[in-house]
Amino acid sequence: MGRPVNAVLVPPQAERFASLVGVDPGRLVLNVTGWHKLVLLDTDRVFLFPRSAVGVAWFERELAAYRALARTQLSIVPRLLDRWEDPEIYPFPFAAVTRLRGEVPAEPEALFEQLGRAIARWHELTPPLLAGARPPGHDDAAHTRWLRRALDPATSASAAAEAASLLGRPARAPAWADLLASAAQLAPVLVHGDIHEDQLLAVGGRLTGIIDWETARVDHPFWDFDLGEWGTGLWRRRRHDFSALWARGWRAYAQARGLDTGSRPLETAFRLRQALFLLAQPGDPAVTGTLDEHLAHV
Repeated sequence: MGRPVNAVLVPPQAERFASLVGVDPGRLVLNVTGWHKLVLLDTDRVFLFPRSAVGVAWFERELAAYRALARTQLSIVPRLLDRWEDPEIYPFPFAAVTRLRGEVPAEPEALFEQLGRAIARWHELTPPLLAGARPPGHDDAAHTRWLRRALDPATSASAAAEAASLLGRPARAPAWADLLASAAQLAPVLVHGDIHEDQLLAVGGRLTGIIDWETARVDHPFWDFDLGEWGTGLWRRRRHDFSALWARGWRAYAQARGLDTGSRPLETAFRLRQALFLLAQPGDPAVTGTLDEHLAHV
C-alpha cells in the first residue's frame, strides 16, 4: 500500500511538498471526511487542500476566519500558520494550521457551558469581511428560509403568524411573535455556522478544540446554537432533555455577553423550524423527533 500522503499528492509532488514545508511525508495521516477539502495531519500541524476548484472559496473563507479569530486569543481555535501556491505541488492553494490536542468527545453535552463561553468570545469580535460567505447549500430549504424570516426583525411577526397557521395553533401566534421578536433583536456576528459533535475536541472533560471553519460567515448568533446540526448520536441519547441542553449552553453564553439568559426565544425559533420541517417531511422519530413533541415545548 502507498503512503497516505499519496492520496493527495503523487510521489514527485509529495517530495516537493515535504521540502517546501519541512515535513516527513511518511508520518502524515490522511483525513478525507470533509466535503470541500482533504486534510493531512502531522504531529503539530494540519495541512488543508481544497478538493476541487469549487472548494477553493470554502478554503479561503476558512483561512479568513482563522485570521479574524486570532484576535480572540482562544487556544481552542486553530491558528493559520502559512498558505502556499505552487502548481508543481497542487493545482490549488493549500495551507497549514496548528493541530489542536484532543479527541472527539464521547459525551459532548458535558461541554455545553464551555462551548457557550467560547462562542461568546468570537461573537464579540467586530464581524470581519468574508467575501462570498454563504450558508451550506442544504440550508436552502423551506423550513430554513422560514427560520431566517423568523430571526429578521422586519419579518419575525409574519413568520410567527405563518407558523401558527400552518401548524394549526392560531392562538399561539401572539406568544410566538413576542419570542421571535426577542430573538430577532440580536445583531449579526461571526458564526462558525456548522458546529456539531464531530467538530469538537476534548481532553479529560475540557474543551480543547473547535475545528473546520469553512462555513464561517456573518449571521444571526443562533446559528451557533442550532442543535439540529449536532447529528443523531447526541439527539438519540438526549432527545428528551434537549431543552435543558439549550438552556445550559445559552445561559453560559448570555452571561458572558451580558444578554438575557432565558433560552425560550432560541428554543422557540428552532422548535418551530423543526415542526415545519416535519409537517412537510415526517421522518424517523428517533432522528427527527415528532411534531407533537416539538410543539409541546413552545
